[in-house]
Amino acid sequence: MNMLNLNKNWKMHEEPMKWNKDFLSVVTSQKDGWYECDLPVDVRMPLLEQGVIREPLKADYCFESEWIERRSWWFTKEFSGEGLWDDNDIIELVIEGLDTRSDIFMNGHYIGTHKSVHYPFVCDVKEFLNPGKNMVAVRLTSGLEEIRECDVADIDYVVSMEVYNGRERRGDKRRAFVRRPQYTCGWDWGPKVTTIGITGNVFLRGYKNIAIRDVRVETKEIYYGESKKDALVEVSVNVEDLNLIASKECDLKIVFEKDGKIISEEELDNCLLTSGANYIETEMIIPDAQLWWPNGAGKQPLYHVKICAVSREDGHEEKWPEFQYGIRMIKLDTSPLEKDNRKFEITVNEMPVFCKGGDWIPNDFIYARVPDRKYEILLEEAVEANFNMIRIWGGGLYERDLFYELCDQKGILVWQNFMFACATHPDHQEWFKTLMRYEIDYQTKRLRNHCCIGLFCGTNEVHWIYNPIDNPGKFKFDFTQNEPHGLYIANTLAKELVRQNCPSIPYWNSSPYGGKTTPNEDTVGDIHWWRNAFMSPHMEERIEAKDYDKIQAKFVSEYGYVGPCCLESTKEYMDGQPLDRKGAIWRHHSNVFEKGTVETAIAKNYADNPEDLSIEDYILYGGMVHSLMYEYSLEALRFKQQCYGGLFWMYNDAWGEVGWTIIDYYLRRKIPFYGVKRALAHRKFTMRIVDGKVILQGLNDTPELVCANGRFGYVSFDGKIDMTRSVTFHLKPFSREYVLTEAVGDHDFQTGTYMLYVDSDEIDNIWLRTEDNRRLKYERSDVRIVSCRNDGENKKITVMAKGYVHGVYIKGDMDCDDNYFDLLPGESKTVTVRKAAGKELEVGSVR
Repeated sequence: MNMLNLNKNWKMHEEPMKWNKDFLSVVTSQKDGWYECDLPVDVRMPLLEQGVIREPLKADYCFESEWIERRSWWFTKEFSGEGLWDDNDIIELVIEGLDTRSDIFMNGHYIGTHKSVHYPFVCDVKEFLNPGKNMVAVRLTSGLEEIRECDVADIDYVVSMEVYNGRERRGDKRRAFVRRPQYTCGWDWGPKVTTIGITGNVFLRGYKNIAIRDVRVETKEIYYGESKKDALVEVSVNVEDLNLIASKECDLKIVFEKDGKIISEEELDNCLLTSGANYIETEMIIPDAQLWWPNGAGKQPLYHVKICAVSREDGHEEKWPEFQYGIRMIKLDTSPLEKDNRKFEITVNEMPVFCKGGDWIPNDFIYARVPDRKYEILLEEAVEANFNMIRIWGGGLYERDLFYELCDQKGILVWQNFMFACATHPDHQEWFKTLMRYEIDYQTKRLRNHCCIGLFCGTNEVHWIYNPIDNPGKFKFDFTQNEPHGLYIANTLAKELVRQNCPSIPYWNSSPYGGKTTPNEDTVGDIHWWRNAFMSPHMEERIEAKDYDKIQAKFVSEYGYVGPCCLESTKEYMDGQPLDRKGAIWRHHSNVFEKGTVETAIAKNYADNPEDLSIEDYILYGGMVHSLMYEYSLEALRFKQQCYGGLFWMYNDAWGEVGWTIIDYYLRRKIPFYGVKRALAHRKFTMRIVDGKVILQGLNDTPELVCANGRFGYVSFDGKIDMTRSVTFHLKPFSREYVLTEAVGDHDFQTGTYMLYVDSDEIDNIWLRTEDNRRLKYERSDVRIVSCRNDGENKKITVMAKGYVHGVYIKGDMDCDDNYFDLLPGESKTVTVRKAAGKELEVGSVR
């Protein structure tokens, strides 16, 4: 395959919406008004660069550029055709990201219209190319302008919008018909910033005689021996014979390499190719296979796969782009439990995996400008926070290749939603079903060779939100077989294509889904825990951490709590505006569902009159409650022996706000980052009171046996009463077990509690939380710095206190391996502060 990258030196021009594709010559004849740009590009990027608009993610400037979606945007690129593979049979123009409605031209010839950002435009343009100067042109609009009132009426106007939650100018019912990033029409966690642009790569690719169109690699079986494991791998290669009327032959070679050495290779000689697609399949043994494991459960070895087809007609070689492949087998275990309950457990290489992590959204409302480094940092931080799974939410984007490659490398399983969220869809219409077939077929083939893909999922909340049982009287329609309103895609089409393209990857209809009556029951499948938590009309349910102990679900794939960013990030997105928590711009940058929750929770846990707090104290206390809610809830889910996964909403952010995330838009950690990291530790203990008994749970997600010695018992917060005894626990690999159960003693739980001191620097000490911190009776102990020494470019600081101290933290914007943690009486804790060698460190505490 020959390739010519066309990403550089494009020009952009703005014109009236009414200027359709027939105006190409008029647009290209314009002398003035052109903006220079490279790809990927959103129209706002050159406008920002030239000072035409202000940054829409700061203050309330997004409203100033709403006019963009009411214009047409034209892009042109000139390139030379000299030496452009005259002997190739086809030369295809590939545009990987068109957001959204587009008309495409080559040298003035109209070559097609494309209406989806979720799969590429591909067209053979050889007949239109010149040996000298060539020009590709694209007219782009949002696609929303084509949707009429009667179209929206065809789905009974059933599309979620934030105007219903008290936030004007967020949402657009027309989005359900347009295959664009849905979130850019506005969501509870961000404004309407309607994207338009060429948001992927553009290139020409040429083929001669044959073309490799797709490759599937699938681990079929792992043979476990006494000292090694062999793996049976099936490889399928689709080789296209480009001659429309004649057959030919080719030789095919497949090689697996590891560390530069050939591990296994297969040569298939004299394969017959008939005109069009030819699926050549073979099985290969990978000897002494190194298995891929999720983060914490083992290592992530990757094999280098090379595939080459050679035409016997003229010896022309056709190579598939080399890629890495992890050997693993993944299954979704839904076997029966007692009564109507069923498991919802992911197994990898026949071992159970508790799926722990967060939900992922696009990294920017102007997603075309996200640099690769942002992906790298976010996934490095996910590993740091002990994630082994990320759920790609269905209202955003199928992420770029780099994301999945990094997840392969780092051991992050991906729950991959198809792009449907919080809306019904016109899948009773053939044009829409056709678009969806192209999209899902393309994405499943693109992603199936990534070992990180743990599950494909049909929709986000479509089954749940709009069914008349869960929402009686709210929507004046019902799902029917003739008008399934989006459920045909999830229930039939996506299942069919996943089974066809990647049958070894589990599929689930929706998130949430499961239950004999409604699709959000705790007996089967996954749930979204909102209505008895943060989206409850009752404030006490929104802010009570212990309510998460009540969850009986088998897998919680979405729930959340909101909190502030650090002061530096807050100032950055407020852009010099007053930090007035009652002001319009503050409200604009606060989640729609916040509704005073942060201050009410601060009053419950820390301080009276939270509305009078300084901005610094608001951020500190608000962040501590945010951390409490995530840490306690994730521990509660892991504590349930019949819960198999917990994913919080949400991990990353697309702009700056008082919101769900633990990493803010500017890549600064929020306080709950550390609570999540502690809750998801690969080896840890958790404690709860159940039916009058204190139960200690040991968790070991690793493949090694853990032997933990320590002391357990009641300790007063001042440390003067110590009723601990020596204990030893052996935690089996890949286990969650109750390791100690005893009746709750007659103790004062306002002045002390049960504590576990572990004789290990790698496993946290823990205490039993029975009351809000405000209700506990203890005198604040001084935190003493026992030692502070340089360790290479890092610094290790050891702190200690005589009594219990809540919320100990290293001051400043420091990169710590733990922060905002509690110190138990007499506990000594060492924190590594990265890149802090030579710096003076200060320690503070919340209470």
